[in-house]
Parts: sequence; structure tokens; C-alpha cells
Amino acid sequence: MPLNLPTFPSSKTIDRRKDGRWKNFHFSSQHGIIDIMRLRASQLTKDFGHRTIVKDATLSVQPGEVVTIFGPNGAGKTTLIKILATLLKPTSGKLEIEGADAIADYSDVRRMLGVVIHENLAYPAFSPYENLKFFGQMYGIKQLEHRATTLLTEVGLQRFLHEPLRIFSRGMTQRFMIAKALLHAPSVLLLDEPFSGLDAAARQFVRDRIARERQKGTGIVITTHNTELGYLAGTRFLFMIDGELEEIAQKNEIKAETLLRMYEKRLTHNAPKGL
Repeated sequence: MPLNLPTFPSSKTIDRRKDGRWKNFHFSSQHGIIDIMRLRASQLTKDFGHRTIVKDATLSVQPGEVVTIFGPNGAGKTTLIKILATLLKPTSGKLEIEGADAIADYSDVRRMLGVVIHENLAYPAFSPYENLKFFGQMYGIKQLEHRATTLLTEVGLQRFLHEPLRIFSRGMTQRFMIAKALLHAPSVLLLDEPFSGLDAAARQFVRDRIARERQKGTGIVITTHNTELGYLAGTRFLFMIDGELEEIAQKNEIKAETLLRMYEKRLTHNAPKGL
């Protein structure tokens, strides 16, 4: 039973599914409440000048769910991930992480988030070990040296603990960024194009790590244009084209080939005229 459940007067009978105070909890018909909703976004919009990059995006992520968002370059995927990560404030809309208002209280919810994006969120002159110690101290992590060493070993960087990040390959950097994202044991993991630029071994590592975190009950969001890898890693699928999210299907409801055909059809339909 999760902690910090809403309380109700004992003299009243309340339909918990209809009561707003229970809106972030995930229900099971067999076991009742099993966990709080990891992430809930409602009508998120982001404008840059006169251009709308993200349009009324609505998304929810349950514990142990891997939501894969497919979209071409320029579709707004990275902007959406930055909003979900509280790195970018939306023009409008609502965002809750573990039931907390992530827009108003962004500094409080960041501890719940692990983020991997294609921007330098670490210090290139520092080694991976030094970086994790620095960020771990900010989070107040106990037994930090052991935690940092263990994570870097798990992601295959044990031979490079004290080498500067600036010499790392794309795959090595991705491994480090995953270790950094997991350092504080977040309940929500946000991965922007995690397979991009990686060789086969590194892609398999990312998939394995996603599966491992899913088993822990982490809520995971992946953005990618790679339908094959996104399908293998995900449990639920959405398309994002021209800034708009479209719910597609659960994994058990659609085959990879069908998903690919649907995606290609959407891209063709939304291609600029004359191309």
C-alpha cells in the first residue's frame, strides 16, 4: 500500500475512482490500489514566438510502464521531454510527477526524475566517478562512493572511472548518462532518442537497462524515430507529429509490422505538399 494516501471522513462512503483526490492512483480490479501514477501531463503546450512546438500534449505513465513516443526529427519530442523533465516551462498545461505539481514545485520533483537527453548535463573535464560524486552530494545520497562505483560498473565503465568524459565515445557517454540518471533511484525515467548513434552492443545495453528499470516499477518515457527498437523496448506506443501526440496502442494490441505501416502512413500524410 503506497504512503501518503488521501484521507476521508469515516462517516462518508466515497467512490474513490470518481473522487478527484484519487486521480493519480493506478487501480487494479484484483488488488485495489497498487501504486501512484508516475507521471500525468494534461494539455501541455509550448510556443516559441509565433510557432507552437508542442500542442495540447496529454500523457500518463503508470508504474512499470514504458511509453514509447515515435516521431521524426523536428516533431517536438525533445521539447516535450524537456518539459516533462522540468527543464523547460510550458506555455500552458499541467504536469504532475508522483501526484505533485511539477510546474509550480519543479525543484521538489526533480529528485523523482532521471533524464537522458542529447545535451551536456555533466562536466566534460571530470571523470564519470567525479561527476557522480558531485551530483550525488547534491542529492544527499548515502554511501555515495559505493553507489557511484556500483552504477558505473553496471553500465560497463569500470575501466574508465577516472578518465575525463571529454574523451568518451558516443556509446560510452550514453552509458554514463544512464548511470547519472539512475544515481538517485528516480521513479520516472525520461529518455530522449536513447538509441541514436549507438552500435549494436550499446543499443542492447540500453534495452536491457530499460527492462531492468521497468521491473523495479519505474515509469519510463522514450522518444525515438526507430520503430524497431522503440517497439522492442516499449509497452505502450504514441506518435508525435507536428507537435501533436496521438495514442496508438498497447504492445499486446499491435504487431511491430502494423505499427511501422501506421507510422509511415502518418508521416506520408503529414509531409509538406510537393515533397
